[in-house]
Amino acid sequence: MDWNNRVTEILGSRYPIMQGAYQGFGTSAIAAPVSEAGAFGVITAHCFRSPEKLRDDIRRARAMTDRPFGVNFSVGFVPLLDEMVEVVIEESVPVVETSVSRGDEVGRRAQAAGLKWVHKAASVDHVLSAARHGADAITIVGIEGIGFKNPTQLPTLTAVSWLVRQTDTPVIAAGGIGDARTFAAALCAGAEGICMGTAFLATNECPMPESRKKALVQASPRDDVYRRMALSGPDAGDYERVMAERDSMPVDKWLRRLEKVTLGQSPDGPMKTKSMAKGSLAVAFIDEVVPVKGLIDSIVSGAEQLLNDRLPGRL
Repeated sequence: MDWNNRVTEILGSRYPIMQGAYQGFGTSAIAAPVSEAGAFGVITAHCFRSPEKLRDDIRRARAMTDRPFGVNFSVGFVPLLDEMVEVVIEESVPVVETSVSRGDEVGRRAQAAGLKWVHKAASVDHVLSAARHGADAITIVGIEGIGFKNPTQLPTLTAVSWLVRQTDTPVIAAGGIGDARTFAAALCAGAEGICMGTAFLATNECPMPESRKKALVQASPRDDVYRRMALSGPDAGDYERVMAERDSMPVDKWLRRLEKVTLGQSPDGPMKTKSMAKGSLAVAFIDEVVPVKGLIDSIVSGAEQLLNDRLPGRL
């Protein structure tokens, strides 16, 4: 099957599969193997505390693969953002991904340097705004996913199906996707690609403790911890209150309050640990720890068979 479409053209990858960003361990160690296997790996900028450390990791990734990869900027949480972006431009990393907050300043700066810009958000309104600002592709994260939440967040397939009715910008689906069926379902809903985070955690190459990988194998989407992390979004009142505070306090203080709210916590209370390494509802599809290439090959071949069986003659 020919997987070439607008998303693979933007990313430069063989398959329209993007790796999610990881706080703390989203480095070349996982990004390079993902790209080498035909998908699109992503280095997470806020894993690094200095521009030069980010530069070193970009070069480390290039020593591991000659295939393209990108860098994620969680806007508002990246130290020395301007300098970090400049490193990515100087190193000619082909794709910049922005997330968490508005990414148009970073995105337009990247595009002016000849790079592509992908914006990721948990709200249809937010990704539509990025599309209007000229993003090359937009990633919508459904409520089944992990990470920062939004009071208006929708289930993944509903969000994708509704979003593609409103924009011509290529859409990438994220949230609870981790096997051939969910990949194929996202494509049938109108997405041109997917972004997976949890599925790549349970791979040999992921630089995460083996004990956590084994916990993912043993996990079930029925487990309370996974359901709560996915389905308990922020309180709408708290979210609106914190958003209204944006210009009334130092940005670092405001971002700390916003982070707590988007993780379903009170902005006025202490931060409670909510590890993104625990995974999303995509734990449903993790049966064993496998090599990155094996995971990608299994998802792609399985999706090809599903689409051929159900849509004969269409591929």
